[in-house]
Amino acid sequence: MTYTAVNPPAGDLDHVVDAWDAAPGLTITAGAADTVDRLADRGFDGRLRLRVNPGVGAGHHEKVVTGGHPKFGVGLDRAPDLAARIDREFEFAGIHAHAGSGISGDDLADHRELIRRLGELARDLESAGVAVETVDVGGGFGVPYREDAPPLELDAVADATREALGDIDGQLAIEPGRYVVADAGVLLTRVNTVKEAPGTVVAGVDAGLTTLLRPAMYDAYHAVRSLARDAGDRDQVGVTVAGPVCETADLLCENRPLPRPERGDLLAVGNAGAYGYEMASTYNSRPRPAEVTVDGGLLRRRESLADVSRLDAPAASSRRPEEHEP
Repeated sequence: MTYTAVNPPAGDLDHVVDAWDAAPGLTITAGAADTVDRLADRGFDGRLRLRVNPGVGAGHHEKVVTGGHPKFGVGLDRAPDLAARIDREFEFAGIHAHAGSGISGDDLADHRELIRRLGELARDLESAGVAVETVDVGGGFGVPYREDAPPLELDAVADATREALGDIDGQLAIEPGRYVVADAGVLLTRVNTVKEAPGTVVAGVDAGLTTLLRPAMYDAYHAVRSLARDAGDRDQVGVTVAGPVCETADLLCENRPLPRPERGDLLAVGNAGAYGYEMASTYNSRPRPAEVTVDGGLLRRRESLADVSRLDAPAASSRRPEEHEP
């Protein structure tokens, strides 16, 4: 089990150190010398992996390219000294880096370069007497969100990864993440409003950026399919699927060729299993949806307005400021 965080708040570190007390095999990944200090202050002396910033990144959108951004990890120039310190004061569990999220196509070249640099660092550490148990090259492997996009050729990626890494004494670790779960989830949403507009038909639905944030956040493409029984008999028109939030970004697709929508239609939005429910929110006091299995089993119940407002304290607003506890 591994815990990897970026600039973890104090409460998070308290929690994970408590978890380590109960499960000493837990590995913590730190991306700053300051985080190492904070763990030491809490009495942690267990398995610690160093997150490295290799100076190269990749990903499906600039907002998820992590490898070269200063927010993530320790620079290659500072990594050897910090790794040596971890090896003296903790159980050094290896090095970790992450290029970004949704890596495929041309981005794989940058990912291979990241792996090559990690391999060089691992050999440098081993030459200096610091044993590298694991080289974790992260994950972020892309999935074909578009219907005509080719799938990732895992065998080719595996071969290129081993070649880029080179010979090391430790083990190679990957975190496939999105690749495993993206197409394991489908968002179902119902049409409640149909409006003819210049150049498109707007289908207003009961899901939006609070349910699936990726289109608004990353301009991400998700396939949309009409589940209406007679969808195959309807005319294809340009359809904009719009959510209920009063923001222009609240669109699941824009002017997409789809069967002409009708009120009550059910639409399926594909590849919602990765960063779907995890990025859902109650923005605009909108309850989050239920999660169910294909055969109808309930995984997570639908939220209600009472759930959304349960932490509110209406009575407190009528009290004078000085009456509030600090």
